[in-house]
Amino acid sequence: MSLKLIVLCENSVERVSPLGLLGEHGFACHLQTDHGNFLFDTGGGQTIINNSDKLKIDLSDLQGIIFSHGHLDHTGGLPQVLERCGKVPVYAHTDLFVKRHSSNGNQLREIGLPWSQSELEAQGAEFKLSLRPVQIAPGLTLSGEIPRVSKFETGDPNLIIIGENGDCCCDPLADDYSLFIHSPKGLIILLGCAHAGVLNIIEHACHVTKQPKVHMLIGGTHLKFSSPEQLAATLDRLEEVDIDRIGVSHCTGLKAAQKISERFGDKFFYASVGCEIEF
Repeated sequence: MSLKLIVLCENSVERVSPLGLLGEHGFACHLQTDHGNFLFDTGGGQTIINNSDKLKIDLSDLQGIIFSHGHLDHTGGLPQVLERCGKVPVYAHTDLFVKRHSSNGNQLREIGLPWSQSELEAQGAEFKLSLRPVQIAPGLTLSGEIPRVSKFETGDPNLIIIGENGDCCCDPLADDYSLFIHSPKGLIILLGCAHAGVLNIIEHACHVTKQPKVHMLIGGTHLKFSSPEQLAATLDRLEEVDIDRIGVSHCTGLKAAQKISERFGDKFFYASVGCEIEF
């Protein structure tokens, strides 16, 4: 399968040409395959149209949109994309529309989708919500719900859901999905935020795909918010699986990215806006 990945939305901009590319807190990646074009996340809605136009990516030609999870910085560009492409399948977890918040002291900020399912369906979204792994196209497998087995990956306590009785509790983010892509060099794991934990995602990817070789990890790793123990365990595991390339984005954080770069040298790269990977 021929494959080209282009990062459309991310916190920073890698390329100086074409001029006018913009960064935002969020993530989106465009996939060009033999079986059509797909969009993995849509960013927060501030840059998806500008950057796709600058990079000459035709958003009217999509065979599917894939959501890693229901946070606004990954889903906020959906209405704008739907204006370009019209009716399109949208793949995600059944918890996509759960109301979500971020905690900053005693203040809660809403960070989930601000639109209802029916509103987005009226604009052309054809939701295909599932708990189980889904083959989007040959060579593209959506992870399904990822088992949380690593003792180091305990989640982010600042991410909150509000129960029916009004009590706040930590959001388990059961809807955190990744995309597993088969390539001639091994498995490519495309991450949104890796709320499920990079270690858990790798184990699940190898189990679901029956592919022991992980060629590349690319996307947000959420290691900015991890403990030193979690970061160390993640780096050790990446060495164990003998990963060839590691492209970090979005919620990785500069300190964690620096440590990954120091450990993996030339295998490391920033997956910023404009980054292109081609097979």
